[in-house]
Amino acid sequence: MTNFIDFEIAPIEETTEAILDLFDKIIFNDEAKESYIIDIENNLSTFLNVEMRDDLYCLIEYPYVDKLYRDSFYNYFSSKHYSYKRDTIRVSIYNGEIQPKDFLNNKHDNLQKRYLGNFIIRPLKSSIFGRAHINPSVLNKDCLICSFDSTSMILGSKLSAKGFPHCSQDSETITCAETTIWSLMEYFGNRYAEYKPTLPSRIISTLKSLSFQRQLPSNGLTINQISYALKEFGFGTRIYARKVYPNDFENIIYHYIESGIPIVLGLDTENLGHATIAIGRNVKRKEIDSNTPREKITIDGKEMSYVDFASTIDKLIIQDDNLSPYAELSIDNVGESYEEGSEEKDYVVEFLIVPLYPKIYLEAKVAKELILQFISDQSLGFKFTDEFVLRLFLASSRSFKSHISKLDSMPEDLKLEILTTRMPKFIWCAETYPVNTDINNGICAESLLVLDATEANHGTIDSLIFAGYKDRCILLNDNKFVTLAQKLIGYRHYTNLI
Repeated sequence: MTNFIDFEIAPIEETTEAILDLFDKIIFNDEAKESYIIDIENNLSTFLNVEMRDDLYCLIEYPYVDKLYRDSFYNYFSSKHYSYKRDTIRVSIYNGEIQPKDFLNNKHDNLQKRYLGNFIIRPLKSSIFGRAHINPSVLNKDCLICSFDSTSMILGSKLSAKGFPHCSQDSETITCAETTIWSLMEYFGNRYAEYKPTLPSRIISTLKSLSFQRQLPSNGLTINQISYALKEFGFGTRIYARKVYPNDFENIIYHYIESGIPIVLGLDTENLGHATIAIGRNVKRKEIDSNTPREKITIDGKEMSYVDFASTIDKLIIQDDNLSPYAELSIDNVGESYEEGSEEKDYVVEFLIVPLYPKIYLEAKVAKELILQFISDQSLGFKFTDEFVLRLFLASSRSFKSHISKLDSMPEDLKLEILTTRMPKFIWCAETYPVNTDINNGICAESLLVLDATEANHGTIDSLIFAGYKDRCILLNDNKFVTLAQKLIGYRHYTNLI
C-alpha cells in the first residue's frame, strides 16, 4: 500500500488513458480483465471525450476516500468473498491548463476561477461512475438548475464549484431510488439548515420498518417508499399521479421546477419502473404562436385567453443515474436519451414526488386557481387585455425580499412597502407579462401577486398578501386589504434557478 497520494494532470483527451492505467495497476492488479476493460474504456471515453468540452484539464488522484462509496463498502462490499478495494479515484476538472506549481503558492484564486467540480471513479467492474458534482458548463449545457456550491480540498487548495449532485447506481447497494434520495438530501442538506445530507446505509435503516424482505442487495424502492423516506428526513412530501391530474400533470411539474424545487419523476413502462430527478430546465423556450396552448379566464364579464408560462418550457434537465449528468428531455418523450430499441425508450412519467417544506400547505394547482380568482375579482383584480403570460412559482419570503431590495428599477417607497410587509416563510408568486416578451432580458412585469403558501383554506381570500398592478397596489394590513397610492413599477422576474 502506498503512503502517498499519487496524482497526474492531463488534458481531457488523455484522461481516459490515465484512468485506465490506474485501473490496470491498482484496481485490477494483474487480474484477468478482458471482459471488463472494453466496457470501462467505452464508458470513460464517451463521458470524457464525447460529452465534455475539449479545452478542459483534469487532475487525477489516487487513493481517495469517498464517503459515499465507503458507506457502501463497509455495509456491503467488504462482507463479500471477492476482495473489493475500498479507495476510489477522484478526477477534478479545470477550465484550461493547470500545473502542479499552481497548488504550491499561497494564492489559489486562479485555480478557483478554473475549477469546475469533480467526479469519483469507483473500484467496481461495472458502474464505475460514483458521486459527481460538476458545473453544467463542463458538458456545454445552457440551462437553469437548482444548485449549490460544493467545496473540496484538492492538494491543500479549498475549491468550490456550483452544480447538482449525481451518482450512477451500482445495482447492489444503491439503485435509482436510493441515488434519488441521496442526491436530494445532498442538495437540501447543503442549502438549508433544516436538512442534513445522508448516506445509503441511513436510507436503508429508515426504511427498515417498511421492508418485509432483505434490503441488500437492493431491489429498488416503490414511489410510496421514496416518499416515506423523504418524509422521515423532514419533508412534507406530496405525491401526484398522472391519472388523478390528467389535464394539469405536466404544468404541475413545470410550476415546481420554476420554483427551484427538485422533484422526483416516477417513470414507468409495461414492465419497468424507474426514478429520476428533475432539477431545472433549458434556457431556450418554445416560441408562443398559434399552436401554443391557451387557457381561458373571465375578467369583467369578458372571456380572455392567457398562456401559462409552463407551456413554453422546452426541455427539463434531469439527473438520471443511467445517463450522464444534466441530461435534457422533453416531458412527453422522457426516454429520448436511451438507446433505440430498448424498453426504456418507452418511459412515461406517471408519478411525481415533491419534497416540500412541511408547513407549505398550498399546493401548485390550488395556488394557480386562487391566482386566477384574484386577478379576475372586481375589487382585487385588474382589467387585463386579451393574451398575457402567467408565470407561477413558489419562493421563500426571505429570498424574494432579497430580490426586491436589489431592484434598482423599483421606486423606493414601493420597495419599502413590500419589504416591511409581514410574510410567512414561503409564498406563492405570480407574474404576468405581455405575450412574446423575453422575461429574462429585463422586461418589467405587468402585475405581481403574492400568496401565503401556509394557508390551506381554499375557499377564502385570506391567502392574498400583495397585488401590484399598473394602476394601483393592494396590501394585506392587519387582516384588511389596503389600496396603496403606488403603482407596480420596475418589478423584474425572480428565479431560484441559476
